[in-house]
Amino acid sequence: MYRRARERIASAGGGDFAGPKPESLLASAEAALGFRFPPSYRQFLLELGSGDVAGFEIYGLVDDHFEEARVPDAIALTLEARRAGLDPRYLLIGTLGDGSHDCHDTGHLDGSGEAPVVQLSSDFEEPVRLADSFGAYFLAEVGDALSNEG
Repeated sequence: MYRRARERIASAGGGDFAGPKPESLLASAEAALGFRFPPSYRQFLLELGSGDVAGFEIYGLVDDHFEEARVPDAIALTLEARRAGLDPRYLLIGTLGDGSHDCHDTGHLDGSGEAPVVQLSSDFEEPVRLADSFGAYFLAEVGDALSNEG
């Protein structure tokens, strides 16, 4: 599903992404968070880093300054949200206009290590499952963004 999303982005002329991130940066980010990234999100980080397509923004890796919380730095924003009450099993990957948050729920990994993507309210409660994996979430959201662009 992740690959299909990448193909859709390429067919639409690409998006605006930070670019590939090294494995060493992923390892530092995982150490800071205390868990390993789900495989499809890991692939996204290694290949695209963070960015957006047609107004749909995905938080990811920017650099190793995890203390400077700013969009689109998923690690710094997650660490800041933890100080405001976010359960440590979640990883913020996007914030919507209403203040709700799209997150990986690393407390519910499947057999392949994938985490479901859930949406949390602005106060980090009321999880609603959006997709079984980042790949499924990415494909659906890219499709929606591209179809709404025209």
